[in-house]
Amino acid sequence: MKQGSLCGLGKSAANPVLSTLRFFREEYEAHLHGHCPAKKCKAFIQYQITDRCIGCTKCSQACIFQAIPPTPYQQHKIDASKCTCCDNCRTVCPIEAVVIQA
Repeated sequence: MKQGSLCGLGKSAANPVLSTLRFFREEYEAHLHGHCPAKKCKAFIQYQITDRCIGCTKCSQACIFQAIPPTPYQQHKIDASKCTCCDNCRTVCPIEAVVIQA
């Protein structure tokens, strides 16, 4: 594209992609292998609740997709088929019992 373009905009259009390939090549390659090192791509992550959960139901209340059934004073479980990885459960958990698995 740089060599075939006649205007300056066309010659510089590929620069952002070339720059990220140069400085973040390992992240591109990880995504090609189905893994996201930053744990941000919803296709490659899954939310889980650890055994540190105290059953406060804050995550269940924050889940707008009802992926976490409210079970007071018991360890909660996330229904992966309903979870959209919106991150609400992790942000409201007072003891950081919700973790992201890559």
